[in-house]
Amino acid sequence: MENDNLTLVLGGAKSGKSEFAESLYSRDQRVCYIATGVVKNPDGEMQLRIKRHQARRSSKWTTAEQYRGVADLIIKHPLDGYLLDDAIMLVTNLFYDDVLTRTSAEKIDEYLSTATMDEFARLRHMILHEWGKILQVQAATGQSMVIVSDEVGLGVVPATKQTRVLRDLYGEVNQLIAKQAENVYFVVSGIPQKIK
Repeated sequence: MENDNLTLVLGGAKSGKSEFAESLYSRDQRVCYIATGVVKNPDGEMQLRIKRHQARRSSKWTTAEQYRGVADLIIKHPLDGYLLDDAIMLVTNLFYDDVLTRTSAEKIDEYLSTATMDEFARLRHMILHEWGKILQVQAATGQSMVIVSDEVGLGVVPATKQTRVLRDLYGEVNQLIAKQAENVYFVVSGIPQKIK
């Protein structure tokens, strides 16, 4: 069932998708910008990227730097809208939080190459369940939400198991959001195209 308060904005890297998503809300609206790219050890390039994003936002908007508890945030803080940027980082952070409880960073590829179907199913279920909660709460509260995500299906098949598993999870999450969204845009070189 489509949700007329939900919009998905897809695009490639540096396509202009975030800027377009921000333009869907007025600078005077009470909007919460949910920044899911929580950087635990920021480098100079990432700090500059974050500063550029922050400079574009209205001073009336609030920012929540989190990828966990998004459903609770929506329930507890009703606003004019939420802009979640982005879905891919939320999935990535949940994925690594989970996998790193089972192995070390140096052994992720080894862990994934020996993981059973049940382990992959559990990981997939955990991530899709988290997204299901976000979308369910958003629909139930009627809050306006714009979700930004990377379109990952246009490139070559990734070389490693780790990147293939992540690519598949990204694609499934994008499909889940797109199925429920009333509006879906694809941004190419700063030009938004409405595809749904």
